Amino acid sequence: MIKLMEIVNDEIFDECVCLEMNDGQEQYCARNVYSLAQAWLYPDARPFCIYNDDTMVGFVMLEYDEAEKECGIWRFMIDKKYQNMGYGKEAMKIVLEYIKSNPIFEVIHLSTMPDNYIAVKLYKSFGFLPTGEIDDDGEITMILELN
Repeated sequence: MIKLMEIVNDEIFDECVCLEMNDGQEQYCARNVYSLAQAWLYPDARPFCIYNDDTMVGFVMLEYDEAEKECGIWRFMIDKKYQNMGYGKEAMKIVLEYIKSNPIFEVIHLSTMPDNYIAVKLYKSFGFLPTGEIDDDGEITMILELN
């Protein structure tokens, strides 16, 4: 069963920073250690590890913007050992349920490289739509309206 877990001790931290992408995927997602450093700097960032039962299979970092009633998915990755096994889809479902459980949020946004076809297909399957915007990193922005 897929679940999200906060990083609450050294053991979880150490395992999280060792999660890896497949060769060629590094361009799509920052290293988890970088994301965890960002979470320390930005108080609205919320990092979580993704578990299948007791096995860490991925990482997600959310960004809460309560003033704008938006939640951003800053990072989403599944370790290379667990890709193509359905964990990404199940994890995204759990992430969206978690975000929707906070009634303040009206919009979820994320961005991804336009050539990351697998991610774009996944996000579209959950109802995310491209906004037509491209950010400073060349990523397309996608949104999911909750109302």
